[in-house]
Amino acid sequence: MPDQAIAVPVGLTTEGLLAKRYMARLMDGMLLSILAFIASMGGSRLLPDSIAGVAGTLALLVLIALFWIGYGAVLESSPMQATIGKRVMGLKVYNADGGRLALSQAAFRNLVKDGPFLLFGLLPGVQLLSVVWLAAHLVVLHRSPVSQAIHDRAARTWVAAPEHTVQLRLSN
Repeated sequence: MPDQAIAVPVGLTTEGLLAKRYMARLMDGMLLSILAFIASMGGSRLLPDSIAGVAGTLALLVLIALFWIGYGAVLESSPMQATIGKRVMGLKVYNADGGRLALSQAAFRNLVKDGPFLLFGLLPGVQLLSVVWLAAHLVVLHRSPVSQAIHDRAARTWVAAPEHTVQLRLSN
C-alpha cells in the first residue's frame, strides 16, 4: 500500500511510534516464548502416542507456529484491535479505511510478519535469512512516513495511537 493512501483520522497519530512498536513486539515475543516453552515441556502429553521422535517435534513446532501467528491474528481482528503488547503500549492496528481488520487480513499480516522468522529459524543453515528479513523490515519501517513495515504494506494495514499518547523517541 503506498504511504499516500493512508489518511490518518483526526485524533490518531503514526508519528513517534517506532519505540512503542518495538516494545510491544518485545512484550508479545516474551509472552509467546514463555507459552511456547510451557507447551514444549508438556508437548509430549498433548500429542498422541503414535507421533514420536522427529515427527512429534515437528508437529509440536507447527502447533506453536500456528499459535504464534493465530495470537496476533485473533487479537488484532478483535474489538481490541491489538495484541497484549500493543494494548499495553496504547497502539491499535487499522485497515486501509481506518477500521478493524478482518480475521483473514490479520492472519495474513501476522503470517507475513512472523512466518519467515519461524520458518528460517527451523531450517538448518538458513538462520542468516532471518537477519536479512529483519533488516528489510527495519529499512522499510524506518523509511515509511507512516511507519508501515513489510507486513503492514502487504496486508494494507497500519498502526496508530491516540494523538495525546506520550511519544517515545528513538533519537532526536
